[in-house]
Amino acid sequence: MRIFSWLFFATLSLVLLLQLRGLDAPLVTPDTTWGILSYELAYTATRAQSVLDAWKAAGALEAARVSLGVDGGFLLAYPLFFWCSIRLLRRFDGTRLDRLGHTVGAAVLACIPLDALENVLLWRMIDDGASATSATLAGVAATLKFLLVFAASGWCLAALTRRFAR
Repeated sequence: MRIFSWLFFATLSLVLLLQLRGLDAPLVTPDTTWGILSYELAYTATRAQSVLDAWKAAGALEAARVSLGVDGGFLLAYPLFFWCSIRLLRRFDGTRLDRLGHTVGAAVLACIPLDALENVLLWRMIDDGASATSATLAGVAATLKFLLVFAASGWCLAALTRRFAR
């Protein structure tokens, strides 16, 4: 049953990721070379507003809204993909890597509320203009989310390395 859950979330994550890549294409401008990441990690009202101004000038604000809407589905799919991946790769043998996998697997689920908070704040800034509080909180939520994704990816790579080394 675990493999079917993993396949479902892997497929859903991949489909939504590819869709987001297409939707985010108009968000890459000379002023926002990282696209949506430039906005997620703006951290200050000034930088967030400059991203919004660049997108407005490029006619891409609606693309940003649609991207954040699709990300509403993605924010459920990718943490569950990582959680299922870790559950599949864990050996339940009590080793340090196994115990770390348990912790990372539980922690990666925190991406769901972090990403949701980030999206609400980013969406609000599109509608109401950038604010210092929203930009900072969105940046912190995005940073924590990315750290958890990197931790889960690193753990999965370590577990796969261990598996293939034997």
